Amino acid sequence: MDAGLVQVIDACVLVNLLATGHIEGILGAAAERSVICTAVRTESIYLRPDDPKDPLQPIDLTPLIDNGSLEVCQIQGDDEELLYIDYAAKLDDGEAMCMALALSRRLRLATDERKARRLFIQATGDPERLISTAQLVRNWAETTSIPPTELGRVLASIQNRARYQPPAKDDPNYPWWIDACR
Repeated sequence: MDAGLVQVIDACVLVNLLATGHIEGILGAAAERSVICTAVRTESIYLRPDDPKDPLQPIDLTPLIDNGSLEVCQIQGDDEELLYIDYAAKLDDGEAMCMALALSRRLRLATDERKARRLFIQATGDPERLISTAQLVRNWAETTSIPPTELGRVLASIQNRARYQPPAKDDPNYPWWIDACR
C-alpha cells in the first residue's frame, strides 16, 4: 500500500471490485483511502448473480462505508463545481464528479471508461494517477500472493457478475488477465 495515497473510484470499477468478493482487500492493497462520490453511490445499484437465472443482487455499500473501506465525498467549492459542470458535458454524472474530485484534490482516479481515462490524462499529464480494475486486482493478487486458482475464480467473477474484461488493445494488463483466467 502506498502510504497517504487516496483514490477516487468510479461506478464501473466499484461494481467490478464488488463482484470479486474481495473488495476490502483489493482497496487496502492499493491505497490508504478509497473514496466514491455521491453520484457513484447512487449509480451502483446491482450486481449480476452467479446463476443468470437468479435475480439481480442489490448493492449495499453501507458496510464498506461503516468499516472505513470506502468514504463518500461531495463536490465542494466553486473550483470543483466548475470542473464537475465542465466534465458533465462530456461524461456521465458519476464519472464527471469523480474526475472533478480527483483533479481538484490531486487524487488518483480509478476508472475503466476509455473517454474518462483520455480526458484525465489530458488534464493531468500524469498516467501514474490513473488506475484500472485490472491494475487494482493485479496489485492485490501480487502483493498478497493470491493462489492462481483463487485469482482465476476472482477474474471469472468480474467477467460474469460485472461483465468486465480489460480491453485487449488498450490495457497492458490484458495478457496477465487472460493468462490468469486459464
